[in-house]
Amino acid sequence: MLRAMRKVLLAILALPFVILAGLLALGVVHTYRNSTGSMEPTLPLGARFATILTKRADRGDIVTFVYPPNASVLYCKRVVAVGGDMVEIRAKRLFVNSKEVIEPYAFHDDSDVYPNRPSLPEPYRSRDWFGPFRVPVGTFFVLGDNRDRSSDSRYWGTVPQQNLLGRVVLVCSWSRGFWRPR
Repeated sequence: MLRAMRKVLLAILALPFVILAGLLALGVVHTYRNSTGSMEPTLPLGARFATILTKRADRGDIVTFVYPPNASVLYCKRVVAVGGDMVEIRAKRLFVNSKEVIEPYAFHDDSDVYPNRPSLPEPYRSRDWFGPFRVPVGTFFVLGDNRDRSSDSRYWGTVPQQNLLGRVVLVCSWSRGFWRPR
């Protein structure tokens, strides 16, 4: 009886890995390694993550995409606004369609807020103040969760829908194990 229960428990524990391996083999899921700190702490440096291939995304989704200025580079960021939305950043606070977005995942490692001055050079000019900006239809406005250390839509523009590769659904790191990103 105990041996049979162990086999059932092992099968239940192995099932997610078997499903993931099948999806990888079918090409429905791709895995990547995080090589920058722009999404920390959500995606720790060096963590592996799995994405489900899709050309659709909603606000709050973490997505992988072809970097618009250089098609040989892949990026991973959080979608904060979609086509038609009005996005604005005021003193490090995000507003979409004139409503403040509560972002428990956003991280600011620099407590200084640069002044809202057009004369400041980038990245200082757009880091803490941005917009208002209307997101073009068929594109996504993306930001890194590590807001003070991220190259994102504030600097190089929106991500066209055709550049979208997938949505991050699972993260794995040696220090934290497996989790679903929020």
